[in-house]
Amino acid sequence: MVKPCENEECGKPFIAKRRDTRFCSASCRARAHTLKSRREYLLARTSAAAGVEVVVPTPATPATARLERRVRGLEAAIEGARVEAVRGLGELAAELRVGRDQAADAVAELSARVDTEVAAQARRARAAATEGRRRDARLREVEAQLLRVTTLLGALEQRLVALEQAVVVATARLGGTRR
Repeated sequence: MVKPCENEECGKPFIAKRRDTRFCSASCRARAHTLKSRREYLLARTSAAAGVEVVVPTPATPATARLERRVRGLEAAIEGARVEAVRGLGELAAELRVGRDQAADAVAELSARVDTEVAAQARRARAAATEGRRRDARLREVEAQLLRVTTLLGALEQRLVALEQAVVVATARLGGTRR
């Protein structure tokens, strides 16, 4: 049962273990007793100094008694509403904690998924980069071979031209026509 602490300085709502519990802790109970004793002492001292006898007022008329009963009823209703509000706030806080925990779990799960996907994409990117480097190296090898072949073909072409000129010269010396 949620009740408000009856210590004027505290007033916090607390969960009472017994129906007749009035204070949230032993220190609040002691403080309330101290305040009450001090108030009674000061009232008695002031009354004695003034020569006035302090009398607790009692209802003078039935209308006043009814009014006081209504006031006490309203006070009880307000207190009940406050207790219900505190209980509702406690339940709401519990629901919010559950929702927060569920949201944290969902965020952790999504984070793990994203981390896994990012790691997979990084592996694919590294594999593609490695493949690209391998292809670039093979392309440079092929280009180097092509350059060597082109150079050899150029040298063979020069030899062929030289050989052709030699055949023309030899044919001219021998006096024959070239076929």
